[in-house]
Amino acid sequence: MNIPTNSSSIRYQAWGLMCNRQTFSCKEIAQTLNIKTNKIVGFTRTLIRKRAIEVVDRRNKYQGTLYRVCIERYALQLHTPMAPRHKKRRVKKGTWSQQIWNTIRIHRVFNVELLQTTTNASLSLINNYLWHLEQAGFIRKKGRFVNQNGYFCFKYMLIKDLGRLYPTTQKQGMWDQNNQIFYPFKELSDE
Repeated sequence: MNIPTNSSSIRYQAWGLMCNRQTFSCKEIAQTLNIKTNKIVGFTRTLIRKRAIEVVDRRNKYQGTLYRVCIERYALQLHTPMAPRHKKRRVKKGTWSQQIWNTIRIHRVFNVELLQTTTNASLSLINNYLWHLEQAGFIRKKGRFVNQNGYFCFKYMLIKDLGRLYPTTQKQGMWDQNNQIFYPFKELSDE
């Protein structure tokens, strides 16, 4: 019998064998599948935590513990190999880049003074992040205006709203954490 070594397919086969028996031990399931017992032991621990199986009899260590299935065969969600489970990447909510990105998404048209007022980020960090966003094509300069102090300032406009999580700066572009896509910087023209 040719059994694939894919761990999720082994789990499906093991779960099917467990459901078809009144009681079972890890050793019996492993022998039937022709795999090492420790692979089944880890799986049974997971099933116990999910309350899918329960201990019937704790025998000596050579005979192994007897288990039985206590939920319906199709009630347990095992992840299929076709749809792998990916953990969402956690982001620190208080980062300066996230604060800047939140303000940009809320206002859509903004300037550096607005970002300084609504975030804890320094002026150099704001200018640096805006430059990277502009090079990646997420924002664009909309025009110039004179601020209260008499200085010329740029207004920016959001072009691509990527979602809740801020794009991170990479060496050659920016990484969209929401859609897991890399956006390269546009070529800098020789001026």
